[in-house]
Amino acid sequence: MLFAKIAAVLVWIGELFVKCWLAVWDLVRDAACWPFEQVMKIVLKAVQGIDLSGIQPYVNAAGGLPAEIINILGLLGAGTCISIIVAAIGIRLVLQLIPFTRLGS
Repeated sequence: MLFAKIAAVLVWIGELFVKCWLAVWDLVRDAACWPFEQVMKIVLKAVQGIDLSGIQPYVNAAGGLPAEIINILGLLGAGTCISIIVAAIGIRLVLQLIPFTRLGS
């Protein structure tokens, strides 16, 4: 009976150790994810704050093109090309904000 009690206590200590280890692991994982989440919130606010009203006249100008030209531009993938170029320029600008790099390079 004494050995059964000792075995039960050791099992309980083992389960406690595993639960404590999982809690510490969750804490470390959350501590690593929290700064990334905060930076992404700041980036989201910055992107939402960008004023794109100056682009509106150019967007409306594309609607005046004949249907055949719009069709050919669609078949050539001009929309995808423009989005890739804009994304590349945006990534380049964001990467230049990393400390110890020069703006304007």
